[in-house]
Amino acid sequence: MRIVFDTWQFVRVMVRLEKTRSRDSARRALWVAWAADWHRLDGDLERLRATEFGRFAEAMMDQEVTFDPVDAPTIRTVARLSREVAGELGRAQKAAAAADRDNLAFERDGLSDLAERLEELARQASGRWPGRG
Repeated sequence: MRIVFDTWQFVRVMVRLEKTRSRDSARRALWVAWAADWHRLDGDLERLRATEFGRFAEAMMDQEVTFDPVDAPTIRTVARLSREVAGELGRAQKAAAAADRDNLAFERDGLSDLAERLEELARQASGRWPGRG
């Protein structure tokens, strides 16, 4: 199976993974598998942000990150991370200034949609889905 993220979604998921990678073996395994790609992309994005903000914005919003092949356990882990970030964004949205709420809602909805898509992929890959969380 293949996972396709918008770059901004991948960034959000990886920041969450980086903070919680020691929580369980699935997160540790995902971190080991994707850390090098994450560090490379993060460095590229930081350079663009500092030198060519227009290209940075384009990379975040209009480009994708793809992993192929990806197994069902990995897909489930990424779906859980996406749900966690969406929940955090939902809580942040409630407390945010009015000017920030639309952006937070956009990200929350995008990560919720990603989680749903990944959950369906995991069902297809394994024939079942044990639940969220």
